[in-house]
Amino acid sequence: MWKYITLKSIQRRFARSRKTRKQRFVPYREASTIVVLTDGPDARQALHALEAMVRDGKRVVWYHFTPAAQSESPLAAPVSGIETVTLSLADLHRGNTCPRPEILRTFEALPADVLLDLTLDDPLPVAYLAARSQAPMRLGLQKNALVPADIMLQLEPEKTTVGDLLQNMLFYWKNIAAKNNNS
Repeated sequence: MWKYITLKSIQRRFARSRKTRKQRFVPYREASTIVVLTDGPDARQALHALEAMVRDGKRVVWYHFTPAAQSESPLAAPVSGIETVTLSLADLHRGNTCPRPEILRTFEALPADVLLDLTLDDPLPVAYLAARSQAPMRLGLQKNALVPADIMLQLEPEKTTVGDLLQNMLFYWKNIAAKNNNS
């Protein structure tokens, strides 16, 4: 029952956000705050690219979803500049389908320029956060997503790792910006 209610809520929120969210392309060099959504144990593969973003002067906020039994961050030690929010399924309510209200308030208060969805499947809590994001640009993997990204990469999820996905996203994102500036 909660899954059905959450699905309807995500669909309503996404339909509303299409009207209220100011969708636009944000060049990499102009993005100041980047929100990253990951899940699963292989999220650590994205760490080097996220650290590079911090060195480029970006504020990186990393939301990582873990199974209920694992409530620790994918980072062994905190990395300066990367704000990590680890959410276990125990942090969720409504049948483990959406984050608690205080997490949602914190997420919505972020002045995000770009939302990077590094999930390889479509977990409901991640879709719920993506639907609530007001980031002008969303990047993600093309999948049967409840909340499609503005720029979607066509990769095979079963052959793709989180690190590869992020590297491809950054490559295309930076090249699109370079092409726009040269025309």
